[in-house]
Amino acid sequence: MSPLRVWIHHDQAPACKPGAHVQLSAEESAHVVRSLRARRGDALVLLDGEGLVVEGKLASADGDAAVVEVIRARSSERSPPEITVAQGMPKGGTMDDLVRGICEAGAAAVIPLETARTELKLEGERARTRTQRWQQQAVEACKQSGHPWLAAISAPMKFQEWIERLPEAQPDELRLTGSLEFDAEPVAHLDFTQVKKVLWLIGPEGDLTSMEYAAARSAGFRPVVLGPTVLRAENAALACVVITQALARR
Repeated sequence: MSPLRVWIHHDQAPACKPGAHVQLSAEESAHVVRSLRARRGDALVLLDGEGLVVEGKLASADGDAAVVEVIRARSSERSPPEITVAQGMPKGGTMDDLVRGICEAGAAAVIPLETARTELKLEGERARTRTQRWQQQAVEACKQSGHPWLAAISAPMKFQEWIERLPEAQPDELRLTGSLEFDAEPVAHLDFTQVKKVLWLIGPEGDLTSMEYAAARSAGFRPVVLGPTVLRAENAALACVVITQALARR
């Protein structure tokens, strides 16, 4: 059985030395002890989202203030390329699953976009609440997958505002659009091996408009096709992350 993965605040990282004892938050304590039924002596892995990976064992199975004894700790470097997904928000709760899925796969950042065909409209308190939920999904993705780096989840932005704010693309950066355009090139033809950053733009249900595609091209995005079939938005986003990692390491 693999060890349970637990979230700690980054401020606790300096205390994670071999032999030290680290107290979990009330929320994590309740989850580990009451929901997952961990017992004293069970193996745990602590993650802080900043590259720290701590191996330990449960020293106190307190459902309100569990304590973990540190066995060893290490820092993990980010593996290039850094993958950002700018996603036209799909409707309903699909965006929740999308965020969690691509964060489990190793995305470094997610930018939710309101495009012309986006049905989900978020402003004010609704936008803040939904962003907080997506940030929690990113934490849960780290715990599920063991990925030591927490993805940055931006607040929702309108497509035009976002595209106009983009800086010039750098030589070691690829900007790609998962595209249904007639001249989109197969993604397998691209060379990812020397790339440090990849920025993907994915449309919502109904895809991007021709004007949005044109604006993306002007900002340095290359239209690429992911495969022989048309994927749902959430599946396309996950495919982009997985394909990028596979091609970067071929």
